[in-house]
Amino acid sequence: MKNKGFTLVELLGVIVILGILAMITVPIVQRTIIDSTNQTYDEQITSFERAAKNYVAKNIYEMTKCQTESCQITLRELQENGLLPSGNIKNPKTAEDFNLDNVVTINYDGTKYSYEYDTAQDE
Repeated sequence: MKNKGFTLVELLGVIVILGILAMITVPIVQRTIIDSTNQTYDEQITSFERAAKNYVAKNIYEMTKCQTESCQITLRELQENGLLPSGNIKNPKTAEDFNLDNVVTINYDGTKYSYEYDTAQDE
């Protein structure tokens, strides 16, 4: 009579191979998820700064005070002007909403405007 099935050694071999594969792939997947989250966060910040740039372009004649001192515009104001989507904006790093009172700082160096969102506001 012929026995069909796997021996204990064969089963242990398969388990060891699966364990090695898991040790290799799990850190790679985790790193990919973290990198993707950071990239999404950076793109979100860039969209805030781009919205501030569009606000300045739309209201250039009202921005004269920003030529002598730095100005700030809140995310809420950018939303109200239709430059950011309405409603809550999720922070991809924390899965919480961005505080709409956070600001983008607008500076003028004599030739061009610069825009900066301080990420410390999200901590």
